[in-house]
Amino acid sequence: MRPGILELLRMEKIREALEPGKRVRGFQMKLQAAKNGDDIEISGFFIGRKPPNAPRDAVYCILSPIPPSELVNLSANDFRTYLVLRITPETTKISGEVKPGSYVVVKGIIDVYPFGTLRMVHVQEIEGRDYSEYWEDYKEFALSRREIVSLFERTIYLRSEMQKALLYSLYGVPYILGVELDTQFSKWGEGFDFTVYKYKEDSGLLALWEALRYFYSNLPWEIQFHSNKKAVLKVDDPFLGVDFRLGSPNNRKMKYYVPRNKKELSKLPKRVESSISNKELIGLLPENKEPDPTDILAKISETPFVLIPEEEKPYFENNKEFIQLIPNLIVTISINRERLKSMDIGKLSPLREEFMEWIEEGRREYPETFGPLSGTPEGLFNIKRRYYLNTRVFGAAARFYGRPTRRIAREVREVNEAILNDWAVVIKDHPELLMKLERDYEKYVSRDVRTQRALNIFRDLSATSVTGEVTWEEFINELLRRGFKYRDAEKTVEKLILAGYIYEPVSGKLRSIEW
Repeated sequence: MRPGILELLRMEKIREALEPGKRVRGFQMKLQAAKNGDDIEISGFFIGRKPPNAPRDAVYCILSPIPPSELVNLSANDFRTYLVLRITPETTKISGEVKPGSYVVVKGIIDVYPFGTLRMVHVQEIEGRDYSEYWEDYKEFALSRREIVSLFERTIYLRSEMQKALLYSLYGVPYILGVELDTQFSKWGEGFDFTVYKYKEDSGLLALWEALRYFYSNLPWEIQFHSNKKAVLKVDDPFLGVDFRLGSPNNRKMKYYVPRNKKELSKLPKRVESSISNKELIGLLPENKEPDPTDILAKISETPFVLIPEEEKPYFENNKEFIQLIPNLIVTISINRERLKSMDIGKLSPLREEFMEWIEEGRREYPETFGPLSGTPEGLFNIKRRYYLNTRVFGAAARFYGRPTRRIAREVREVNEAILNDWAVVIKDHPELLMKLERDYEKYVSRDVRTQRALNIFRDLSATSVTGEVTWEEFINELLRRGFKYRDAEKTVEKLILAGYIYEPVSGKLRSIEW
């Protein structure tokens, strides 16, 4: 057979799904391979329930190889297995969070359970671990970027930039080391707001909601957002003949949320709204309302898209392979999140360059709207806030790709351009919104065209600076690059200081008064 045909067959091979049954059998094989009296280290989900006929000489509990949501969904005929844990206060060290549903690592000596066919471990140490570590143990089942893109393209159709933003959002945001944050930003966690507004009727908003809900409904219960903090699952086990209640092993605030009904499409519940505002959730948020540049969600969303009616509408198709590979996707996300927990500010220099270019392009293409949208503290594209939101998109994309690169900075710029184009259409069709924005904008800009241009340049530099400060030299050089003559540049800087727009806290360094 020719090499070309072999390669084609290899590419067409369907990725092996990480099914619950496979993990249960792997767990059982590990137990069978261990001899009585051997030291063993094994992980699973702690069940605070006695096995049948448990003796009274110690505390006996059960360990499950799969998480609560998969355990409750096993059918009566599915293969099941458990491990009995024998715990005593004298010989067992307990650390971390160990409660019903917790993911734990157990060390001890394996033995037979006196009653039935189960195996037992005399536990020397039991430690509660992070839920994501469970999935990281299955690295060989991780999907490639190409596989993930292909799966989503064949299941959920969105326009290019929106599709990219959706994929980035799934990974959450790493902590950016070295970024000076204001009070609001400093509270934000790993969450990401993928927000999409409808525009006029029949824009495809409900179709998008159905697509996102299809994805969300197939995620594990443990990473779905639940309004009840004490939500539990009840399992009736036919193998043991007992039932037990299990909480979620995922104690991180990082979970996913999609509106559950049409009411939540128009107004988020208070608890959800609070979690979204603090970036504790990955919010996949179709908003069944007209876009408003003063809406707080639009202003703090990393990607506030608008569905423009002229464009092809979102849609989705039932895809059996997509559903089967959800566990593989969770493995991939868990591994990449662990690989890039944080990111140094030094990695953002390509992003800053692309962001500055985006600002210049925005002012050229939309001279009447970009200023009002970006030139006030409360503007939708407030430069400082939008740049920080861009660092979050950049970080999430870096997790998707595995590392930060200049290519990602360009892709983030393309997402920005698509979002700006959306809102330019909105503002153009609503002159009353533009008039309101212009009134606010006039409070923050000089009437002199040259001074106004220089002030915009300074604010761009300040907003994308790590400390918020801009050196004299950096400001002068940027003015020269934008067409100012040297003497005019110096006079303009002095004029901005005298007018109270900027000040010099330390010799040679400048800061903005308003921001």
